[in-house]
Amino acid sequence: MPRPHWTRRLAKGVAALRPVRRAAPLAPPERGPPPPPALALSQRLSYRLQNSRYAAGPKPAQTLATLVHLEAEPVFVRLMYVNDDPEPWTIDGAAVAATSALGNGVDPLNAAGDPDPSLWRPVTFQAKGRDSQPLDLIEGGDTTLTLPGNRLDVGRPVHALSDWVPLRALSRRDGGSGWLLLVRTFSHGSIRFAASVGLPDPAVGLLHRGFSADGDQTIPATSGRFERDDTLFACHGVQFITPVAGATVIGIGDSIIHSSCTSGEVSGFGIRACTAISRLDRPVSYVNEGFPGRNSLGFSTNGLWAIETLRPQIAIIQAWTRNEAWTADQADIAFGRAMAMADAARRVGCVPILTTAPPVFHDNSAGEAVRCAANARVRAAADSGMLLLDIDALWRTESTPAAYRPEYDASDQTHPNNLACAVAAEALAPMLLRILG
Repeated sequence: MPRPHWTRRLAKGVAALRPVRRAAPLAPPERGPPPPPALALSQRLSYRLQNSRYAAGPKPAQTLATLVHLEAEPVFVRLMYVNDDPEPWTIDGAAVAATSALGNGVDPLNAAGDPDPSLWRPVTFQAKGRDSQPLDLIEGGDTTLTLPGNRLDVGRPVHALSDWVPLRALSRRDGGSGWLLLVRTFSHGSIRFAASVGLPDPAVGLLHRGFSADGDQTIPATSGRFERDDTLFACHGVQFITPVAGATVIGIGDSIIHSSCTSGEVSGFGIRACTAISRLDRPVSYVNEGFPGRNSLGFSTNGLWAIETLRPQIAIIQAWTRNEAWTADQADIAFGRAMAMADAARRVGCVPILTTAPPVFHDNSAGEAVRCAANARVRAAADSGMLLLDIDALWRTESTPAAYRPEYDASDQTHPNNLACAVAAEALAPMLLRILG
């Protein structure tokens, strides 16, 4: 089956970003034995918008609307929410709708291409934000949910889920591949959301469009009052049941996994690799659990929640971060947390992939010694049977191993740029394909 056109656009976008062949580094050999064949795919996929930086909505009594591009047809949908703030916040209304085309981005369009407010489906919270199964639908009209405050200052927000909403997806009328979902969230107070700092990157396809409006407009749709703002998202993430079995890949770590210095903060190597290999007959969806500035306790806690709740097929796990003390003891703790996440992943049938720490200590010999020791331990784990994406070997220079190659540096000697993430995605994609069989 031919690849959808947005996947072909990705390939062209990545090709345009490649360095000249003589400057391109040799990809490091994959470490560890090949994974077992015939990984169990799933009808349940998850999609976490590639964005960062929790913030409160600019105004109270505001509706956020987001147009989301899903890789496969949704027949059940539920929304993910978080609260990272010490104070609770309340969802006073939410809704989802299938739409057949982009339109104005805030009103669902029916199969004939006409605006149709009857397509909206109210989102309920009968399970009070806890995990539930699609077949456990409970009758009732509880359409509000208060997320308790986060009292732990470790970067791990309170997570909550909506109930599952049955949905009839619509085929695209605009010539695009995949399926389009509209999400709205309203709060009488400030909506707590994860905000990006830029626009979607064409290299990874049309992922979302964001809008905001004053007042309660969750249901029904009202045209003309929404302002486009692609940095705002109506929910933290989406989980959906689909007729076509596929895979969810989750990236767990700090700004390196998140790739916060790439175009629009949506150009990380995880989502690029997933987009490159996703097919209509075997969709591959990506969940971003990378977050700028987060320490290993914070991203490990979030990662464990996501692994146990979302049940992904593959987890990309960062084993060390410079966002905490640069000591051997702290590096040991971070490595132990990575092993705990890998164990949790395997226990739910998920394949873990470790990453090495990137070259970020070009002018700090003490930090570089800790980083090198941490990477040696990760590579030893790979030699003992774990899979490894060696981004350190991909991004560093041979003459100065503690520094990025000049063309891969985001001008801060700390983060990878678009080109670096394109190169890492090219190394990651074959690994994902081998795991998926």
